[in-house]
Amino acid sequence: MLYTRDKLLGAARLTTGLSDFGSDDFVEPLDLLIEDYRSSANLNLKGLATSWIYLHRTLCNRLRLNHFMKTTQAGDEKIHRPIFILGLPRTGSTLLHELMASHPELRAPNFWEASFPPGHSPTDRVRQWVTSAQIGLLDFLSPGFRSVHSLGAHLPHECITLQALSLRTMQFHAAHNLQKYNQWLENCDWAPAYHYHKWYLQWLQFGHKPERWVLKAPGHLLSLPELIRHYPDATIIHLHRDPCEVIPSMASLFMHVRRPFTRRMDLVEIGRDVTRQWHLGLQNSLDYRKAHPETEARFMDVHYRELTSDPLATAERILKFAGISLNDTARQSLYSYVLNNPKGKHGGHKYSLAQFGLNEGELRELFSDYNAYSRLAA
Repeated sequence: MLYTRDKLLGAARLTTGLSDFGSDDFVEPLDLLIEDYRSSANLNLKGLATSWIYLHRTLCNRLRLNHFMKTTQAGDEKIHRPIFILGLPRTGSTLLHELMASHPELRAPNFWEASFPPGHSPTDRVRQWVTSAQIGLLDFLSPGFRSVHSLGAHLPHECITLQALSLRTMQFHAAHNLQKYNQWLENCDWAPAYHYHKWYLQWLQFGHKPERWVLKAPGHLLSLPELIRHYPDATIIHLHRDPCEVIPSMASLFMHVRRPFTRRMDLVEIGRDVTRQWHLGLQNSLDYRKAHPETEARFMDVHYRELTSDPLATAERILKFAGISLNDTARQSLYSYVLNNPKGKHGGHKYSLAQFGLNEGELRELFSDYNAYSRLAA
């Protein structure tokens, strides 16, 4: 059997020449992933191959990062006042992330860095090439994906990929239908995810001039208490958008990512699944904010309409809130990004509520508390 824990761990040890996986807190989610890959994911041959490759890479990355952190002084690096962009998916977070990362004083993890912990050596060129090849393969297998979410080896990337080393990330379920794993993720202990998240940032920063990190991932909605516990001086930009626009857009993303790798895909199930996941994420985050008013000074609420209608003015307001200077050079960098990245650059993204068995009235009722909050906050 291809998917057994012992075979996966053995293959990772053989590939890296390393053996220290650290704490065993990754074993439970690994076993759930293996079980779901055999059942609910309904994988075809391409799905079997790609999911094994992703698990293998994740375990290799865990071994490598453990080794780096134990054999260097990277753990002494200070992650100072990071900026986190979170909120519902499809709220302009990629636009804002890339725009802010163009500021000379801010840094974001690039896709290749998030895919493979850099070796800070010439071998990193190979890792960059492999990452570009993987992106090209995904674009080939799922031709519509690029219009939904464009990737690039040297573009800023979501930081939940850094959490994958703990085997705790929404990315697994986005790529394949992993029902037991996703249910477990809703109530899991997120501390190991942020442990690896912080280690990863420290390793990326090691040997370089410390910069302010700008990070983004909608998945942080599920784990806000641990985010703030690990980064007590974080600035948090909370993006908002009408869930009736967000939910079918996110369901369409799941559809495009999963389609090449599964024997069967139920669009109504995807719509229901995405609705549940993000209703829970919003509820968790808003409950936390209400219960911890002492943290509100760290939050800034921004609406999608505001961001997309005037991204430069919105970015300036956010930078001021985060205490980031904005001189002529920085303004030019931001302006150049907006000029070179018009909306729809990679084609239009078409989707509908009905396509995923969704009803506008039911969604508005379900998200009524959030909609009332977002209208007041943004």
